[in-house]
Amino acid sequence: MSASLPPPDPRALDRAAELIRAASHPVVIAGLQCRPGDSGWLRALAEALPAPVLTTSQAKEALPEAHPLALGILAGGDADDAVLGLADLIVAFGLDPAEVNPRRWPYSALIVCLSRTPQSGLPFTPLVEAVGDLALILEELAPRLRGQTQVNWDMGELDRLKKALRG
Repeated sequence: MSASLPPPDPRALDRAAELIRAASHPVVIAGLQCRPGDSGWLRALAEALPAPVLTTSQAKEALPEAHPLALGILAGGDADDAVLGLADLIVAFGLDPAEVNPRRWPYSALIVCLSRTPQSGLPFTPLVEAVGDLALILEELAPRLRGQTQVNWDMGELDRLKKALRG
């Protein structure tokens, strides 16, 4: 963990946990701020919820492609719409504004932003933003998510979406 990053705001973590616990179809989007050391935390989050994960091209190794919750790369097209259109919450994990088309964000899902730096220039406004070391954010978020029971993804549906995304 980096000593130069501030600790995440406990109120932001509480609100993020509240939104994540209430979601029935959360999706995680991992971006370039997700470093190799954060991959284990990303996987733990995805599996704990469980939630499918899209990555940007800069973070494509964040979750192994063979993992059942790894749905591939966020490409900004119809394939993304198939997943994100079903989401009621998007957890932007280390997503950078440079990775998202500023003119195209048609999704209505609520957004929780977990990032190393405060975000501006994103084509959406997150309901809550927790800023700091990503591993520390997830380490402190995990106990707040105990008893999470709302997620209702059909694993067969996710498998079909994954196959469709791979074309």
